[in-house]
Amino acid sequence: MNSNNKKQSLTILSWNVNGFILKKSNILNYLKLLRADVVFLQETHVGPSANCPAGSIQIQGLYPDYDWAVFTTFKNTCRGVAVLFREGLGCEGLRVVGDDKGRYLIISCKIQEKEFEFVNVYNPTDELIDFNQFRDDLLSPSEATYFVIGGDFNTVMDAEFDRTSNIRNRGHRVRFTGLMSFLETFNLVDIWRWLYPEEKSFTYFDVKGKSRLDYFFLRCKNLTSLQLHRGILTIPITPTVFTIAVPSPYLI
Repeated sequence: MNSNNKKQSLTILSWNVNGFILKKSNILNYLKLLRADVVFLQETHVGPSANCPAGSIQIQGLYPDYDWAVFTTFKNTCRGVAVLFREGLGCEGLRVVGDDKGRYLIISCKIQEKEFEFVNVYNPTDELIDFNQFRDDLLSPSEATYFVIGGDFNTVMDAEFDRTSNIRNRGHRVRFTGLMSFLETFNLVDIWRWLYPEEKSFTYFDVKGKSRLDYFFLRCKNLTSLQLHRGILTIPITPTVFTIAVPSPYLI
């Protein structure tokens, strides 16, 4: 990428699409409106094929908007995650680790000579991620790496502010404990709660109530100049700006 054409910001968003293949056209059209540079998708429901057995990783282009689209392959009825990189982003040196059960993708790369490690998570309720094993799969992010983890974690971080229902969830404690241990290991912070310690905002809705199950986490050192404007988080990374779209309950 020519230095004169370098982007001044990087926009990342997360979206549980509850099925990608049948909604592909609508999803890509909506993403085109949002103009996201890096997209985390959960519950893609991408199943095996003759060339891509269950547990494999599919890497393809979704032209004209995305040069790289990395999918886990699991079942066409559940789970699955994907990470999309926008056309012209100048993403180089992709290294990919994928969960063979369709629960996470870990991608290390360089964008405009900066090192990133993107981690997209879908933590299902029926077969939880073992975060000890998850740590082992990480690609050893250095202190210079921008380490971005996001997705649908199927748990609330704060029972008082992140849900409206008082119904006890038997699996919550296990999911919460594993996640908190992981966050402490890498000194990661829930961006939304760091900005709004007492505000209620939700990403999941059902007959039982509302919950905030979707998150982005960043290292503490990347939060010093964090700003939010109309749902977009902006983090200065000299000389570029790093922005993250807060997860929202978009429906198709």
